[in-house]
Amino acid sequence: MAVAERAMGLLLTPAKLRVWGWRSAMSLVDQGLTSGAGFAVNLLLARWMAPEVYGAFAVAFAGFLFVSGFHNVLLLEPMSVMGPARYPGRLGAYFRSQITVHAILVGALSGVLLIGGLVLGRAVPGSPLTGAVLGGGLALPFLLLAWLARRMCYVAQRPSAAALGSGLYVTFVVAGLFVLGHYGWLASFSAFLLMGCGSILASGLLLWQLGLAERETAAEPGVRWRAVLRENWTYGRWLVGSTVLFSISTQAQTFLAAAFLGLGAAGILRAMQIPSLVMTQVTTAAGLLVLPAFSLDFGKGSIERLRHKAMLVSLGLVVGALCFASLMALLAGRAEHILFGGKYAAYAWLMPVLALIPVCAGFSMGYAMAMRASQKPHFDLLANAVAAPVGVGSAICFMHWWGLAGAAASMVFSFVAAALINFFSYRRYLVSPKVVTGTTL
Repeated sequence: MAVAERAMGLLLTPAKLRVWGWRSAMSLVDQGLTSGAGFAVNLLLARWMAPEVYGAFAVAFAGFLFVSGFHNVLLLEPMSVMGPARYPGRLGAYFRSQITVHAILVGALSGVLLIGGLVLGRAVPGSPLTGAVLGGGLALPFLLLAWLARRMCYVAQRPSAAALGSGLYVTFVVAGLFVLGHYGWLASFSAFLLMGCGSILASGLLLWQLGLAERETAAEPGVRWRAVLRENWTYGRWLVGSTVLFSISTQAQTFLAAAFLGLGAAGILRAMQIPSLVMTQVTTAAGLLVLPAFSLDFGKGSIERLRHKAMLVSLGLVVGALCFASLMALLAGRAEHILFGGKYAAYAWLMPVLALIPVCAGFSMGYAMAMRASQKPHFDLLANAVAAPVGVGSAICFMHWWGLAGAAASMVFSFVAAALINFFSYRRYLVSPKVVTGTTL
């Protein structure tokens, strides 16, 4: 015990605490800037664009989020795990190989999107979706390269560099949007190009900060990109299915609203969802914050303590989300006027409906993080496997009955389904009498 206490004392020196405190603060700043950039872009575009044009952007952006999910599980997460563990002395070469993998995979997908945009332009001349798809196809490799460079900064334990890149990106893009709006050049195509240019600047700065802008030297041991690709696939292949299902359950309503109700309806739905997206991101960040503590309790065999924390986290997040939903119910009209200047006043009542999404996410978060900490992440796949067909089926039925309100109700319904599956999985595998210190019988 004395040896362990001395070792802990060496680990928790004031200097090291200051270093980790600074890194934690920079991580929060980086996450805040990244989330703020997405919020600002969607808010300004929804405020300034016609609903049909913003709807086209929303559909293309939903497609980008779908692709980014694969990029996350096949590049970002494997790099975060494999990089420090297997290549601590060769991070430069390892990062260069990951950039090669990124260029091959995302470049090919970008080419497909560009071809699709050209075909769409010939098939439906004048559709605002054509410019959105073409702009998204051009910007996609650079948007995801910036995400890759930011994650490299975390692997190299330099979150301050990531925050610097995010700050450059959000400053450039927000200023560029005002310039485009002033000169009347704002469109889905130009918005995506602006985001792509901002990503080029940010990723260039980050790669330079990491020393990757220079050529690889012969003295540096190389890392074959094919080997890196195999490692990424081995790690991420089990997460692909969950990513597909989660994207379907959360993004299907946008695509179906555009298909059945028109691009304008998709734009309205996305605009009214912006406040709830902010609260959902807060809920997700809270879950990631408590996950290490949950994992520590599970590793120590403190299952009862883990259960208690899971209940408190879910209860706290539900209370906070309910307060947010109540404010939206009381102040939806005023909030719409502040955000959009009365442009969507007739649809402001959708805000409190969509504010129920973070309520469901908050209820689920504590139990879902407890399941992950208990090394049972496959139940996330089960929850999404239920939520995806529920989301698609309810969207088709509800939109047929209630129009745009049905699309919003379907979003909430899919989150309700996922939350219930997470809760019942938690009850079965962590509250069951068979659960003992750190294992299940």
